[in-house]
Amino acid sequence: MESMDARDWELLKLLQEDARMPFAELGRRVKLTPPAVAERVRRMEDQGIIQGYTARINRAAIGRPLRVFLRVQVPPKEYPKFLRIVPLEPCLEECHHVTGAEAFVLKASVRDVAELEQLIQKFSLFGPTVTSIVLSTPMDRPNPQL
Repeated sequence: MESMDARDWELLKLLQEDARMPFAELGRRVKLTPPAVAERVRRMEDQGIIQGYTARINRAAIGRPLRVFLRVQVPPKEYPKFLRIVPLEPCLEECHHVTGAEAFVLKASVRDVAELEQLIQKFSLFGPTVTSIVLSTPMDRPNPQL
């Protein structure tokens, strides 16, 4: 993997702020030509530094205002079955295998308490669960700060 220079880092910061910024504007800000910017961005994509571009969705605006974390104690022998059903649950956003009493932490956005109850019931078949409902999100950083 090629090392990144100061301009690469600046391009990453600018793309984090606005991934739709045209190469011409990026180049103006970092003092490079648009083709030079395109080459640097392509290289960072090829190296896996930039993994994709996505829209940030307002969950409440699409009818999923309730954010929750569900911690699940899953016996190791059940991991394969658990990990097969996780991607099938549309309200799940993240699944983390963690240390501690619970083996997995799931992050979800649900429509209401009834949908949350169904989610808890589904995953409690694997073992005890602990649920936390998000009251507010004082910081929501989708990427590491550069």
